[in-house]
Formats: sequence, C-alpha cells, structure tokens
Amino acid sequence: MSLKGFTKQDFELMELPGLDTRMAAIKQRIQPKFKDLAEYLTPFLSEQVGMPFYTHIARHARRTVNPPDSTWFAIAQDKRGYKKYPHFQFGIWPTHLFFWLAIIEEYSDKKQFGEALLTRVPEILQNTPDHFSWSPDHMKDEYVAHHTLDEKQLQNMFSRLKNVRKAELMCGVVISKDDPIAGQGDKLAIFLKEQSTKLLPLYKLANQSTGVSIS
Repeated sequence: MSLKGFTKQDFELMELPGLDTRMAAIKQRIQPKFKDLAEYLTPFLSEQVGMPFYTHIARHARRTVNPPDSTWFAIAQDKRGYKKYPHFQFGIWPTHLFFWLAIIEEYSDKKQFGEALLTRVPEILQNTPDHFSWSPDHMKDEYVAHHTLDEKQLQNMFSRLKNVRKAELMCGVVISKDDPIAGQGDKLAIFLKEQSTKLLPLYKLANQSTGVSIS
C-alpha cells in the first residue's frame, strides 16, 4: 500500500467559504483519498461478509447554496445506493475523521433493528470497544464515547431508533485531526480494517433483524 493520509490543509478546506469553492477543494483533495481508501476497504468487507459491497462517494449534488460541513464515502451491499440500508461510512469534519456503521433516516426497518438492539443491551455494552463512539445524526458533529455510557443510556438510544421516524444511529470510531494516524494513510487503512471487523456483529444484526440473509 501507499495511501495518502489527511493533512492539516484537508481539515481546513472543510471550512472554506462558498459551495463551489469548498466542493472544488473536496473533489481535488479529499475524494481521491476516499477512492484509495475505499479500494482497500470494500473488497475486505466483501470477503468478510461473503457478499459484494460497493463504494458510494457523497456528491452533495442537491446542495445549491450551503457547502457541506462534512463529506464521506459509504460502503454498502447495494450497487445503486446506500441510504436505505445499513452501511459503513468514512468521512471528514473540520475537527476529525470518522468511521461508522450507519443507520440513517432513509432506512425503513429501524423499528425492527431497534427492537433487536434492545434485547441485547448488556451484551452490546460489554462487547463494544471502549474507544468506540455513538452518534445520533450523521449530519451533525455530535457523538458520545462508549465508555461513558451505561445500560440505561444505550436503551434510550435504541428506543429512539425504534420509535422516532427520523432517528439515526451510528457506531464506530472518531479520529482527531491531531492524532498522528490521521496523516498516515497506510496505518489509517489498516486501523479502519481492524475497526470494521469489530462492527460486523452489529452490521449482521441489522441485516438479520430485517430478514436480509448474509453469510
């Protein structure tokens, strides 16, 4: 491998003023790095799950005025899109990188997945790595470290996913822009691969709870 990491300039460009200016910088500097990372991670996930995965780089095509505060690529089992399905999502904010297992608003089976999560709260609390975080909204810079949560707090998150139509839920890792691994592309790719294996139990639960068969 010889992958490029994310530099101080990459994080700073996420605050450039103007939609056209920021999107031009994202396309020039960020998306090529996304493509390289995806080419490493996507085949690995396909191998681990036993079914093909596909890469989807966010284009932000619907934006007409406001530039995106974050940008990302998704890895999902559907070739045509990712928003309606559980998927893996890697991206950048001005302050950090993130790698999530993501359940976002468009996913139609949140009630069933929320119910499945609620039956496994003690198991999830114990088995989720302490360095993981949870986020309630993929469009907001909000997350909470797993090691700070108790069973009741997990139950509240899972109940919200089950009962609130627009609820979302992300679980994974947050990497500060000041963390050396953010700028070391090869080490970052290996780290993300390791984290993806730790997210696979939740990914499989999301699919099994909605009747999707994966190996």
